[in-house]
Amino acid sequence: MLTTSVSRFFRLPRNPLFRLLVVNGILGVFISLLFLAGVFWANIGNLRVLVLNADDPVLPVIMLAVSLVITLGSVVMGSAVMMLKQDATSDNRPGGGHRHRIDHIPMHPQAVPVPARGRFRR
Repeated sequence: MLTTSVSRFFRLPRNPLFRLLVVNGILGVFISLLFLAGVFWANIGNLRVLVLNADDPVLPVIMLAVSLVITLGSVVMGSAVMMLKQDATSDNRPGGGHRHRIDHIPMHPQAVPVPARGRFRR
């Protein structure tokens, strides 16, 4: 019932990647606004008092909300993309280049001396 009423007003994209980004973007906005409410409720850094005593208290709230939405929304969307399952058997993925496997990395890296010249002579 709720799904049909929401789908009447808000239609998700058909592409699964875009749908993933939209859903997690909305989740990121919700988390950031919840975090902003928690900051003001807990009065962290005396921020609530400073905002309430400002000449225009709406401007700092909007600036903080927009920056939190950008930051936390990007974190939620990026973590959702990084959690996507990849098909490890197919090597015909786009991007080209040689892919290294983790098991070819040496377990005990050694320091390599690199000669360096100074910029100034004495």
